[in-house]
Amino acid sequence: MTLDNNPFEYEAANNLTAEMIVDYYIDEFNFSRFVKSRRNIFLVGDRGSGKTMALLYNSWPVQQLLAAKRSDDDLPLTTIGVYVPCNTPLMYKPEYQLLDPFKAAVISEHFLGLYITYCLSDTLQKIPDILKGADEKMLREELEFLLGIDLPANRSFFQSTMLAVEKELLETQHVLNSDDPAAFYRNTFSFASVFVPLLNLCSKRIPVLESSHFLLLIDDAHALNQYQIRAINSWIAFRDHSHFSFKIAVPQVDRQTKMTSSGASILEGHDYTSVDLQAPYHNKDSRFYSLAHRLIERRLRNAGIDVAPEAFFPMSRDMKNDLEKSEELVRQEALVKFGDSPDKAKARVDHVYKYARAHYFRNRNPRANLPPYSGFETLVFLSTGVIRNLLEPCFWMFDAMRSKISDQPNGKISSIPAGIQQEIILDRSKRLWGWLESQIAQDIEGCSHQIGQDAFNLVDKLARFFRDRLLHHQSEPRALSFTISGRQPNIMENLDPLLEILRKAQILYVREGPAKDDGKRERYYVLNRMLWPIRGLDPHRQNARVSILASTLRDAAEGKAIPRQQGHDARQRGFWHDEEE
Repeated sequence: MTLDNNPFEYEAANNLTAEMIVDYYIDEFNFSRFVKSRRNIFLVGDRGSGKTMALLYNSWPVQQLLAAKRSDDDLPLTTIGVYVPCNTPLMYKPEYQLLDPFKAAVISEHFLGLYITYCLSDTLQKIPDILKGADEKMLREELEFLLGIDLPANRSFFQSTMLAVEKELLETQHVLNSDDPAAFYRNTFSFASVFVPLLNLCSKRIPVLESSHFLLLIDDAHALNQYQIRAINSWIAFRDHSHFSFKIAVPQVDRQTKMTSSGASILEGHDYTSVDLQAPYHNKDSRFYSLAHRLIERRLRNAGIDVAPEAFFPMSRDMKNDLEKSEELVRQEALVKFGDSPDKAKARVDHVYKYARAHYFRNRNPRANLPPYSGFETLVFLSTGVIRNLLEPCFWMFDAMRSKISDQPNGKISSIPAGIQQEIILDRSKRLWGWLESQIAQDIEGCSHQIGQDAFNLVDKLARFFRDRLLHHQSEPRALSFTISGRQPNIMENLDPLLEILRKAQILYVREGPAKDDGKRERYYVLNRMLWPIRGLDPHRQNARVSILASTLRDAAEGKAIPRQQGHDARQRGFWHDEEE
C-alpha cells in the first residue's frame, strides 16, 4: 500500500490509516515491548523519530487489524491500547489562564480527565461483542449513580458515555465563557472521580475485561498545560497500576517537569522508565541502520518493487571507484607506518577507517563539482538518526524519477540513479541552509530575528570549522560532533537559548555517549547532517568529538571564526597541517 503512489510518503503518523500503520511499522526495533509492559513509560525523541507511530501501533484498532491479517480471530484482551492525542483544540484551551492557580489546576484536570474518559469509551465501543455476558442496564445505573450524570437511552453503553462526556465538556465551556468574571464550573471531575470509576466498573461488570490492562497512550504530551502535566505526574505516582499504565510521548526539547500537583517529584526507575527513541549510531551493525534497512525494504515491497535498498539507491560508480582507490592508497600508507606484523593489524585497520574517506575529499580537484553524494548508506547517515529525515529525500527522489519517466508507457521504477540522488540531496541541503538563514525566525516559536541570525552564524562557523578539519586535521579529520567545555554561567545563559532554538528547529540534536575520563558519560551535539553536502563535507559518521569552549561558540554566533586549535590540549598540538604545506 502506498500514498499518492510514492512508497516514501512521510505524512505524520496520526494522519495515516490503521492499514498503513500495519504496513509501514517495523515492530522489532521500536520498543513495543516497553509499550506493552505494565510499567509507566516515557517515550523520548525528536520530532519524526517514531513516537506517535509506536503508540498508534499499540492502539486497539491497529492491533485488531493486525490480528485480522494474521487470521487470529480471537485477539486476547490482555492489553488494550487507548490512544490519547493531546495535540487537539481541547488541550489548547487557554481559559485556565484567567483563573487563580488552584482553580486553573482544577479545571485543567477536569478537561483532561474527561477527555481521557472519552478516548477510553471510544476505544471500548469499537471492540466486537464487548458487552457479551454483561448486564448493560446495571452498567448504566451504576455509572449514572457514581458520576451523577444521565446517559442517553437510545445509544449503546459506551456511545452514551461518550455523549455524556461531550455534554459535560460543553456545559463547562458555557460557564467559563459567561459574562460573569467570577463564574466557575463547580461540578468538576478529577481523573480519580471520572476515569477510574468507569474503568473499575468495566473491570468488575464486563466479563471480557476482567483481566485487561489498559495502556493509556498519551501522545504529544508537550501540548498539555503546566497543570495537566503535573496532574499526569501525580497519576503516575500512584503505586497500583494493575488496571492501567501510562505510555507518554515527549520531545527531546521542551522537556516537561516531573513535579506532581502536590509539589513532589516522580523518579525514573521508581515511578517510570524512560526510553530514548533516538538512535545515534549509523554503521551497518547498528540498530538504527537495521531499522532503516527494514523500513525502506518494506515500503519498496509494499509498492511492488522487489529490490534491496542498496540496489534501489545505488552509489555513484565514480565515487565508489575513487573511494576504493583512496582506501588502497591509505592502506599502503598504513603498511609503511605500522609494518605488516600481525600485532599491528588493528592499528592498520584503524588508520584506514580514519583516513580513507578523508583522503578522497582532500585529493579532489579544488575546481571539481561537489562530490556525487548517493547510495543507501549515505541516506542513512544524512538522516541523523531520525526516520522522517530518512524518508523525506527518498520521497523527493522517487517523485523526481516518476516525473522523468512520466512519458513512458507502463514505466516502472526499479532504482533511483545516482545522478538523481545527488541532485535531490544537494537541493535539500541548499534548501535547509536557505531556511536557516532567512526563515527560522518566522517558523520557530520564541526565535527573534537576532536569534535567527545568531543561529545561522553559529552553524555556518561550525561548518567552516569542520570543513577545515576534513582538509587539514591529522588525527580526527572527519569529526562532525562537538561537546561544550568551559560552561561559565554568564556565557551559557546566552548560549543555551540559542542551542534550544536550533534543537526545536531540528538543526541540532543532542546525544549522550561515553566520555574519555573514568567511564563517565557526556552530552554531545550533532548538527543535522543534511547541512553538509552543499558544503562539501562527508556526512558519514566517525567516532570522534571535538571539545569547543562555550565562549568560542558564543563568539561564533556573533560571526567570529572558530580557531583551528579549538578543543585540543597540549598533547594534541601539531596534528594540523599548516596552510602553506
